[in-house]
Amino acid sequence: DILAEVRALSKQGVKEITLLGQIVDRYGQDIPDGPNLAALLRLVSEVEGIERVRFLTSHPSYFGEDLMEAIASLPKVMPHIEIPIQAGDDTVLENMRRGYTPADYRRLVEKIRSKIPGCSIATDIIVGFPGETDEQFMQTCNVLADLKLDVAHLARYSMREGTVATRKMEDNVTDEEKMRRFRLLEDLQEKIVAEINAKLLGEEVNVWFEEKVKGRWRGRTPTNKLVFIESGEDLKGKIIPVSITWTGPWSMQATPRKIQTKLENL
Repeated sequence: DILAEVRALSKQGVKEITLLGQIVDRYGQDIPDGPNLAALLRLVSEVEGIERVRFLTSHPSYFGEDLMEAIASLPKVMPHIEIPIQAGDDTVLENMRRGYTPADYRRLVEKIRSKIPGCSIATDIIVGFPGETDEQFMQTCNVLADLKLDVAHLARYSMREGTVATRKMEDNVTDEEKMRRFRLLEDLQEKIVAEINAKLLGEEVNVWFEEKVKGRWRGRTPTNKLVFIESGEDLKGKIIPVSITWTGPWSMQATPRKIQTKLENL
């Protein structure tokens, strides 16, 4: 029972919960009158002691408005969504049997952003899928450039036993070409996320700190941005407000926000 496990973790001092599933937004849709993911998020949010709730990974075909409304209305549910596109070309997506088109994905991202302003969106992309031409790959580049997503998890295609692609399609994109495409997307995404993160410079955000790494505390913002601060205090498992002092494409630096006392205001 998911709720029982969440309650048990809360009693142990856990503050952040991640609901994990390969197609997590399909949760409950195969059970007549059963609770779906939106309902589950509401129930988990009611558990005392839990301060942050996340979920991953979603599928574009099952991400409905009820889920968007739950994320927008529940303060404990973090505004960060992992929703793969895999490729930006119609034919490649059809060969992958993904069940949606790049146009479908674009519309979904637009709707999510309209319903959940300020949310961050992460995606997955595979380069070098069997038969993918350079022109088709450029369609993926165009989608990524247009949507300006916060995160792009990139992977080079490799044959996997038991898949339709392995059984019926020739792995005809060379390793060198896969790497070239991977690097192009990597460079593109680095520029995109650097611009996104730069807008946070000087902003104040609440960060949940996970651990200390090489003398600095590492934590995550509600939108899952990686933040480092220097502090002599034990911040493990704590959520504190910080001010962003430096931004880069993959992480940010911050200082604890100074909270004025009554004496300082006199």
